[in-house]
Amino acid sequence: MRKNGLTGILLALVLALSACSSSDVAVETPHPSEQPSLVVPEVTPTTTPVPTPAPLESPPVDSSTPAPSQAHTFDPPVHFEYPDAVRGIYVTGWSAGGARMPKLLSLVDSTDLNAMVIDIKDDDGYITFKPDGKLAEFGQPYIHDPGALMKMLEEHHIYPIARIVSFKDTVLAKKRPDLSYVDGSSIWRNGNGDGFINPFLKETWEHNVDVAKVAAELGFKEIQFDYVRFPEGFESRDKSLIYSMGDYKDKKPLKFEEEEKKYAEASKKYEADLAALESTLTDATNTYNADKTDANKKGLDDAQKSVVDLKKGAPKAPDVSEKSRLTQLRVDAVSDFVAYAREQLKPYGVKVSVDIFGYSATLPEAPGIGQNFNRISSSVDVISSMIYPSHWSDGYFGIPKPDKEPYRLVAEYMKAEKKKFAEMQKPPLSRPWIQDFTASWLGAGNYIKYGQAEVDAQIKALSDVGVREYLIWNANNSYSEGVTYIP
Repeated sequence: MRKNGLTGILLALVLALSACSSSDVAVETPHPSEQPSLVVPEVTPTTTPVPTPAPLESPPVDSSTPAPSQAHTFDPPVHFEYPDAVRGIYVTGWSAGGARMPKLLSLVDSTDLNAMVIDIKDDDGYITFKPDGKLAEFGQPYIHDPGALMKMLEEHHIYPIARIVSFKDTVLAKKRPDLSYVDGSSIWRNGNGDGFINPFLKETWEHNVDVAKVAAELGFKEIQFDYVRFPEGFESRDKSLIYSMGDYKDKKPLKFEEEEKKYAEASKKYEADLAALESTLTDATNTYNADKTDANKKGLDDAQKSVVDLKKGAPKAPDVSEKSRLTQLRVDAVSDFVAYAREQLKPYGVKVSVDIFGYSATLPEAPGIGQNFNRISSSVDVISSMIYPSHWSDGYFGIPKPDKEPYRLVAEYMKAEKKKFAEMQKPPLSRPWIQDFTASWLGAGNYIKYGQAEVDAQIKALSDVGVREYLIWNANNSYSEGVTYIP
């Protein structure tokens, strides 16, 4: 569907002029799509420097922004219809509140795009506008008037999705080291200088959900949680960093309970089967001893082999070591947060989605960072796997250079995701993130320049397996022209 919105463009220009001058800067913020080191070494493309944010102390309050509250009957200030299928682009807070927004609006208006994923809590941990109440200290004026932004999206019939970067949060980590990980005398940061908050702690859950509630009260129809995980490689640091495990300190992981139950059931069946075979063996032995014929010898040999074969497949006790317990508790904490967030947001009638590493769908689970594809998927309306071809190691899915074969990479990934969905009683909607950027950091011979043809290839691969929804990532919010959004 193509939309014309002259009035909306004028409103967008007014909004852009009224925004603070710093909001005219388009900032390239790296997406959490960077795969963990076990898939591909973490490499971050060169980014546009971010202007120094305004001080957190005593920020001005925008009285038009609703404070977080739990409403039992909620009527949003703006209204949106779910489109035939979500086809969206990523938009930073800087772009949404700055001079780039009119161009992005024009792109959506003139094409089959119909949605925007807008940063509401960004990769640093800042809220991208000035909220009221206890969240005020985390706000920055990237979006000068969020209410006006929502009205503009409503006028242009653009489905609004609020991106909440969850546990990558340098701002809160610095303010509250007790909610983060301490290395020596300071908070731990990764190689890019990013701080993280601790998914084991309920207070970090509440902080992210409070921001999500503000977004819902503004009228966003969907809340998308990103960085729903522990830091990459956390399993190699969990003994050296100082952090709290909160309510998980003495907890038995859900997987332990499930595996112990399965082991008990399997052991009971094994003992019954073994008793029956040993009884048969006793009878066969007695029969052979009484009459040593070839037929009786064969019966004895068969009975002995049956007992030996059964013992080879005897149930193995699950690994309930302390190391395994701590590993599985990370999976519990991340999965529990997603379920908690969805429950808390029910009164607002919003959909809940989660971004997840694409490789998580190709493994039983990724316990190092706490991501279990099936468990997270069971608690959301939409799962958005980040399947950028550039972010898979050479040879994955049998593809020598994944970035150079966008159609094939997406097609192969969708096979893996389909298998995961088949294991679930009620799988969520699949809406993957795809690539519209050039991964030159991969080095010569390992990448190709991405543009209209490469984006088309990814969309076509999704369409060919019946997936009609997708989101397009470009950190600079500079998207290729001429893309066929509906093949």
